[in-house]
Amino acid sequence: MQKITVRLPDELNEQLKAAAAADDRSVNSYLVALIRRTVGAGETTNRP
Repeated sequence: MQKITVRLPDELNEQLKAAAAADDRSVNSYLVALIRRTVGAGETTNRP
């Protein structure tokens, strides 16, 4: 298992913590679920 560090703006971090709590997950578990869903669906961002 790999460990990474992510820097987030304070406001986004607060939103992330609230979303994880609402889903009854830790922030780490919530992020893993989001990443799995995004990577598994083959989603990409629309970047110029």
